[in-house]
Amino acid sequence: MIQFGKLQVFVLTVSMSLLAAWPSEAKKLQGSDVPEGAIKVDDLMIVDCLLPGQVRQLGSEFTYLSARRPIRTSAKDCAIRGGEYVAFDRANYGTALKIWLPAANKGDVNAMNYVGEIYEKGLGVAPDYALAKSWYEKAADKGNSSAMINLGSMYERGQGVEGDMVKAMNWYRKASGLKDSDLEVVTDAERQERIARAEELERLRVETVGLKQALGDARAELKAKQAQLASTQGSLASMQAKVASLSAASAEAKAARAQIAELESQLADQQSAVDTARMSTGVALSKLGVDFSKTGAAPRGTKPTINVISPKLALTRAGVLAAPLLAQVPTYQIIGRVYPSKGLRALKVNDQDVLGKIDEDGIFEIDVSVANKNQPVSIEAIAQDGLATSENFVLTSEAQAEATAKRVTTKLFARRMRGELGNFHALVIGNDNYDQFDKLKSASADATEIGNILKSRYGFKVDVVQNATRAQMIAKFSQLATTLKANDNLLIYYAGHGQIDQNGKGFWVPIDGQKDNSASWVGNDVVTEFMGAAQAKHVLVVADSCYAGTLSGAAIRPIPVTAKDEDVLFISRVKARTVLASGGLAPVLDGADKGHSIFAEAFLRALNSGEGLMDGYRLFEDVNTQVVQRSAAARLPQRPQYSALKHAGHEGSEFFFLPKDA
Repeated sequence: MIQFGKLQVFVLTVSMSLLAAWPSEAKKLQGSDVPEGAIKVDDLMIVDCLLPGQVRQLGSEFTYLSARRPIRTSAKDCAIRGGEYVAFDRANYGTALKIWLPAANKGDVNAMNYVGEIYEKGLGVAPDYALAKSWYEKAADKGNSSAMINLGSMYERGQGVEGDMVKAMNWYRKASGLKDSDLEVVTDAERQERIARAEELERLRVETVGLKQALGDARAELKAKQAQLASTQGSLASMQAKVASLSAASAEAKAARAQIAELESQLADQQSAVDTARMSTGVALSKLGVDFSKTGAAPRGTKPTINVISPKLALTRAGVLAAPLLAQVPTYQIIGRVYPSKGLRALKVNDQDVLGKIDEDGIFEIDVSVANKNQPVSIEAIAQDGLATSENFVLTSEAQAEATAKRVTTKLFARRMRGELGNFHALVIGNDNYDQFDKLKSASADATEIGNILKSRYGFKVDVVQNATRAQMIAKFSQLATTLKANDNLLIYYAGHGQIDQNGKGFWVPIDGQKDNSASWVGNDVVTEFMGAAQAKHVLVVADSCYAGTLSGAAIRPIPVTAKDEDVLFISRVKARTVLASGGLAPVLDGADKGHSIFAEAFLRALNSGEGLMDGYRLFEDVNTQVVQRSAAARLPQRPQYSALKHAGHEGSEFFFLPKDA
């Protein structure tokens, strides 16, 4: 029998009362002046807390005090429960280690993983990856999934160990709990599809080269026939002049007229040959996709037209014309035609004037430098009167033109998954009306629209917060961390400014954030701590801000669309902490077309196109395809990232989306 002392009963009662009274207490955090008795922001922060031992009684006479227990909880909850933590010193290496190391040495598997994280992070000192690996291995041997994910991350990034993708994948697979399944990094079908796509692209490339050669031969033949025709026309004109100077009845005049008749017959044959050669040239051009009916000079006031002959362009789901390349190459030859070809003021390809490279048919060839995997190409033709037209597309060496593969979800399986997944919650924050930072164009609109689609299409319970202060953001995170249940799912979407300090630490900036005071911002590690402390089964953080990549941790591998339903059900029961970031450690685009950022527009399209069960990685693939292409076309490349939320307790599962009508 375990008997709690009066102090513990009182503490437990007060703690439960605090949680029950949370909504009213949270309201006290709206202003900068904290009323007496109100919960302070620092009280809500997650700390390493060492709880006092419990008073236990054996029989009627023997009582003893159990060992102190380490937990992660809010500073306020730790204080109420009589625990020990160091205020304002969360990143102190010695303090954190003092809390968790004794429990780890006694065999507490969660403590072992936390100690590994402390050594990996290097809190207060240089990281010690060897010790981190050692503690992760001890926890992994006891079945701790988070430790397995952390080990996989070390092998994937080659951090403290020699990089080994096979070992990384083995740890990731082991963390998911699936030993014998069809989950692979790249399936044979995907590999064969890539090979087939590469062969088709090469075939089209060779065909274009052949058509160019045919066009050259047709042009050469046309020029030869035209020269022959011109020579005959000259001879005819000379003979006609000679006849005019002779007496009409003379024998010489009669002979000249006979020659003229012969030349006229030759002229008719040669004109026919020229027409045939011109038609051959037109056929060659038409095979290259050029409308040869448009020749000569266009009327004044006509805008030039541009035809891209090579490469072949395809409209992607992102609304961008793209041309897939076989591999990353230093240069790529662009072949095109401009009409009218005469009377142009300029023809520019990526701001380089190539007017002198246009031939008589308006065809031009120019080598474009390919600086990255998604190279924007802009062709602009300007007439003498100032009228201009342009053609824009992206050269991509990635498989970006195809739509993301969708998982086929039966009604029966959808019902089973809906029962397994539980309730869905979303906190959507849109900050654009800043006090000291530049105001943003679309963050609030992004938050509103995303909140609407999550609620209407996917059945989320949504809380949209516009222009949140630091206190409001911390209060919302703390509320979610303390109130969500084990079968809940949580999505957090943040749109607003992001910052990174000199140490590489990332932050979300509340509207009252001060430019030169990082303490007034919300650190990514703070978000991670709250999400790690939350009881929710699946958590996805979506960050549309500059430097959002600082949230990223271990990689996530996709669940193949061919995976068995039972495997997907199994995975859904495992804890997930994932992050979808709009970019890496670089600024990202704000305010694209339709009043949304490029990332938000892609996120909305992906959510709208979801029909059956969609996991976070498939959502990422869809979003990534659109963002990469549209940002490349805007000449500010932006690449989203998807990974585990580092050190937040990820155990190898996924965040799942399931439309209400699926």
